[in-house]
Amino acid sequence: MLAAVGWYLVGRRATAPRRLLTRLVPAVLVVSLVPDVWLGVSRAIPGTTWGAVAALAAMHVVVAATAVSVLTRFAPLPETGR
Repeated sequence: MLAAVGWYLVGRRATAPRRLLTRLVPAVLVVSLVPDVWLGVSRAIPGTTWGAVAALAAMHVVVAATAVSVLTRFAPLPETGR
């Protein structure tokens, strides 16, 4: 849901929404992986394996790709913003 709100706001307010999102989406994805890596390094949850951490990270990638695909189809960006 936050992705859709961000997509909408960027589409409405950015002067070059497509260019901004091609940089913003990968950056947000990388930031979303930080807690996954921290979970693997810290072993804060007993029994955590690197395989589980990799599966969690892969889930983030799949969700991001799905969100971009769905939003591109159902909420297309304007060629130029504002």
